[in-house]
Amino acid sequence: MKFNISKFSGEFKNTIDWMLRGTYAQKVIDDLQHIQNNKILIEKDHNSVEALKFIIVAIRTNSWRLKKPEGLDSGIDSFVSKYNDEFRTSSAIEDLIALVGNRRKKNIDQLLAYPTLKDFTDKLYDLAKKGKTEVLGEKGRDNYLRDFGHWDRIPIDRHEMRFIIRTGIYHACSRNEKSDHLEKSDLQDALTRFCTKFLNGYQVQAIELGNAAGIVDVFIWSFSAEDRYNICGATPKCKKCNLIRVCLYALTNLA
Repeated sequence: MKFNISKFSGEFKNTIDWMLRGTYAQKVIDDLQHIQNNKILIEKDHNSVEALKFIIVAIRTNSWRLKKPEGLDSGIDSFVSKYNDEFRTSSAIEDLIALVGNRRKKNIDQLLAYPTLKDFTDKLYDLAKKGKTEVLGEKGRDNYLRDFGHWDRIPIDRHEMRFIIRTGIYHACSRNEKSDHLEKSDLQDALTRFCTKFLNGYQVQAIELGNAAGIVDVFIWSFSAEDRYNICGATPKCKKCNLIRVCLYALTNLA
């Protein structure tokens, strides 16, 4: 049987439906609700403390390349209790720098150069579309933007990379022969093109997935991650996979 991206997309939709009924369905639904709530929050409150919390963690962990330090969450909670959204006073800035570490003072200076976190978010989105970033690393940038309203941004990590390449999404939806499967931007582009062409009109939790590749990423991550469904992980569990009859990897290796 030859790989067919149209057949794959049909089974992928069925797999999304299956995940929303499966063992980790509530965790996936909670993730989607959290993302939807964050979008509303930052539109209503341009200095949303939830956005600030996210940014602090992303800066301190270098966009999750480093392990979150013990006590960081409680430190952030104490900071928010003390200052709430009044985090631009001199004492608050000192405490912010203490939370992220002196080496990252520049990140805080860049962040607070914007009048509001909403202004920062909008500018970061413009930079992302040009392949640039500031304050946050690339993964943290796209994770933050996706979680706070820009659902077309895809925070690529190894789970998504494996899935996009193995399944055939990359092969069928790459822009041209110069695309590179080792370039995250090309993988993001392939998934975006897949969503636009094959998931247009398909909704989950009132979200149109055709123009929300970052939301599709939630399902890909949940399908692959060790603490979720763990099917398309480091060692793919093809015999347990709903996509076995339509996935490029399975068709090639299990024929």
